[in-house]
Amino acid sequence: MTDKEFCVLFAEALKDKNREVFVSDWVMSSMWGEDADPIRMAEICGAVWDLAHLSVADIRAHTGLTQAAFATRFCIPVRTVQNWESRGGCPHYVLLMMARLAGITDL
Repeated sequence: MTDKEFCVLFAEALKDKNREVFVSDWVMSSMWGEDADPIRMAEICGAVWDLAHLSVADIRAHTGLTQAAFATRFCIPVRTVQNWESRGGCPHYVLLMMARLAGITDL
């Protein structure tokens, strides 16, 4: 998958609240080409949707760090991490970068 394809898929995953509908809609997309393996495309689409719907708390739980240690690891004020976990508001591109740095995904 190219970076451009990932960006399109990620942006669409952010809009779609239903994982199954998202995956079924995108598995058959012409974006993949005629020779694409539908099972592999379903895995990719599902992984992108999961990634788009992670929260800061999910990422932090994956790392096993406390809020303070997580904040230190990513050079983020503790209060910001607390706010993101309680109220949301973390930009999606920051979530994506933290997920990649935490080893949740290699997409």
